[in-house]
Amino acid sequence: MEIQNFVSGEFKASGNQKTFTKFSPFDNSELARVSESDAMDVILSLQSSKKALAAFETSTHEQRAEILNKLADHFEKHAQEIAYSEALHQGLPKNFVLKNSVQVAIAILRATAADLLKPLPAGIGVKATGLVGIITPWSMSLRMVTERLAPALAAGNAVIVKVSEHSPVTSIILGEAFKAIELPVGLVQVLNGGADVAQIIAGHPAIRAITAAGKSTTMEAIAKAALPQMKKIQLSGGAKNAAIVLSDFDFKNRMAEIVEPFLLGQGQMCWNMTRLFVLESFAKEFNEELKSYLTQLKPLTSPEGNAVWTPLISKDRAEILNQKTQFGISEHGKVLAQTEAETTGNFVKPTFMVDLPNCSVMQQDELSAPLFLITAVKYQHEAVKWTNTSYLAHSAIVWSTEEKFLKVAEKLEVGQVSLNSWMEHLQNPVVGIKQSSFGNMDMTWSGSFNSDVKKLTALP
Repeated sequence: MEIQNFVSGEFKASGNQKTFTKFSPFDNSELARVSESDAMDVILSLQSSKKALAAFETSTHEQRAEILNKLADHFEKHAQEIAYSEALHQGLPKNFVLKNSVQVAIAILRATAADLLKPLPAGIGVKATGLVGIITPWSMSLRMVTERLAPALAAGNAVIVKVSEHSPVTSIILGEAFKAIELPVGLVQVLNGGADVAQIIAGHPAIRAITAAGKSTTMEAIAKAALPQMKKIQLSGGAKNAAIVLSDFDFKNRMAEIVEPFLLGQGQMCWNMTRLFVLESFAKEFNEELKSYLTQLKPLTSPEGNAVWTPLISKDRAEILNQKTQFGISEHGKVLAQTEAETTGNFVKPTFMVDLPNCSVMQQDELSAPLFLITAVKYQHEAVKWTNTSYLAHSAIVWSTEEKFLKVAEKLEVGQVSLNSWMEHLQNPVVGIKQSSFGNMDMTWSGSFNSDVKKLTALP
């Protein structure tokens, strides 16, 4: 497969003719040769975007809503093949991607279209921000792009998207959709490439707003490129998510549900849990049950499977896990359990570690690897306390009764807390707090990020 950029309504190779290879996380086979963009590709995209913006800014809300609904119709018609393509490139189960990426993207498009047709509050005027840059990570990237693309188009903006080099297939999915619905030429450009392309987009003076998601280090680099120009910034980055198991939860019969948010995605996704708190009263029993469960674990060797032990997105990340595991041991952590893989893909031993001090570097920093930390606490308020010590605060899960959940959730300092489930309640964008987000986090089409909002104060 050859994957090219989508510029001026057509698939085009990068001007420098350079490419890189995308390998399968499942077996390391070659999936595609991908165009590697540079600064000139960004500039050519901007020229086309400016022409499209001049025409699109005057479009009606009804016309924009029609575009969003047509895009939703296209994704719905091709949902199965889109989900398979993303799952193959991202090392995830197809059914998981279908439910949590493709179907969520469809719902976002339809909801945004419906919201566009509602009247604005009296005395409020909105105008498109202008050119918006979207930069997203590889995990469920169609969803991550759509969360940002739908409100940007609804507001009348033109958009340049930089998809992750680990999921370049998303550029094909988007480009084919835009061609099928006859999106105005140049309204949305899609570029492939690495972190250098993202920083060029973030720093270009013609782009008025940058919305991005990814690792903390990536978001820091984007902020450094964009901040000197005082442009609008919307950054979602960094996760150190915690799961808390309380004494009234049947962990023996529901261990699979507790472990899934750790293993499916291998700690690499912003939605993954990486810290697990249990009460001392049952910690020994819980740990034995966990070790028993892990001995029966099988890897996901195909997108068509349903196993929760997924491969790493790229082969080089295995060494990152080894380095961080050794560092954890140097911080007095002990390896509780590891699982052997019998496959040739990017599978490594998911590692659960215990006894790490709560103020250690490993307990605080983002890991982005299948290294998971189990901490026993005497009382449930201690689990809240140590969860809140993290400077990253995306989301959390509490496994308990509703009554105890409400008491714990009220005190957790994170963007979203779920009761006895993982992705079921994460169908909308999660806006983390503390250092998990930065800038203007208004993700509505008529808010102050996607639109320039003015108040009309002279009206009677």
